[in-house]
Amino acid sequence: MYYDGMLLNTNTTFYIVLTVAIALLTVFLSVTLIYVILILRDINKVVEKVRDTVDRINTFILKPVSLASSIVDHIRPLIETALERREEAHQKKKHY
Repeated sequence: MYYDGMLLNTNTTFYIVLTVAIALLTVFLSVTLIYVILILRDINKVVEKVRDTVDRINTFILKPVSLASSIVDHIRPLIETALERREEAHQKKKHY
């Protein structure tokens, strides 16, 4: 059977359907790739904001807390020594 000079048989029909399916698949994959790129770009923005927030928390909360802890660690032996001397002096006063 001829249609506009082209032989329509099962092979020709198969190739036409295959071509349309590949074209649709290509369009679908292209659209999917665009959405993936947009999602990854948004994720990159969110990660950058999280990094900025973590840096701010580190700067304004954790560094002062660690500094205070360090100061306490250095002062604690002095306070303990002063308390021991005070206790010793108090014990000596009781004996007299």
